Amino acid sequence: MEIILTTNQIQSPITITQSHLTNFKQHLINNNKSPNTITSYILDINQYLSLFSTLSRENIQQYKSILKQKYSTETFNHKLSSLKQFNEYLNLPTINILPEVYIIKTDFTKQQYKGNPTTVSEKDVLLFLERVKNKSTTYQSRNIAIIYLMANTAIRREECCNLKLSNIIGNKMKLIGKGNKERTVVLNNIAIKVINNYLEDRVKHKYANSEYLFLSERGDKLIKESINGIFKFYCTPKKFQITPHQLRHNWCSTMLERGIYDLIEVKDQAGHSSTKTTEIYTYARLDSMESKVNKYCIGG
Repeated sequence: MEIILTTNQIQSPITITQSHLTNFKQHLINNNKSPNTITSYILDINQYLSLFSTLSRENIQQYKSILKQKYSTETFNHKLSSLKQFNEYLNLPTINILPEVYIIKTDFTKQQYKGNPTTVSEKDVLLFLERVKNKSTTYQSRNIAIIYLMANTAIRREECCNLKLSNIIGNKMKLIGKGNKERTVVLNNIAIKVINNYLEDRVKHKYANSEYLFLSERGDKLIKESINGIFKFYCTPKKFQITPHQLRHNWCSTMLERGIYDLIEVKDQAGHSSTKTTEIYTYARLDSMESKVNKYCIGG
């Protein structure tokens, strides 16, 4: 006998609320996701919720069509991945808000590998560092210490902001990186020198009793935007356009290219979560290939 479900017996789609999103955010915090990752997830999910109130397979298919018209493959996959993380959370046995995960592997667009992300040459970096050293400013020793430290260790902006005096122990510094993971970074002679030079000036600072290594004009610890501003100060003329992340990329590539560190050592020092991230630096830099391409010309 055929069973016919009445309207009352058919389960309606669950409306996703901001309360669900708030709980998901706390879930991410509890799992030590970085603030940047959490912010990115929440923005992506809110974008979906501005269009749809429920999660369903039909809605996901429509959403994919919308994203493909507006975004690159990388951004498309990122936004879909954020939503999948949220979907999986709502499907957890302890949460049990959604009966299944509606985003599947084939929803993502395959992307051709882009190669080494390092867009500056070592020569570019050296020219930039010379400019930093020679351009006069009130906070010269501090700025030199920040930029030279980033160039010689590949630490991130946020890690630099959060550095405390107590984190520097001899030729090493202890960092709390992405996901609240702790690591110890070894300092070379240049990094030690610029820090020591800065410390000589730091003792004269009005807020020298602060626990943080790098101080702002107001005595607070620096924020990421402050470091961006420091870099912009030196990024003129245009040929000196270098960002903190470009210094990080250059360090990773150079350490592998010269055989100074192996893959595992670069992974550990840079604070990568997986060697898969580090492996991108084993590919040739684009500027290196550009310098060689005319060595073989055929026809013409």
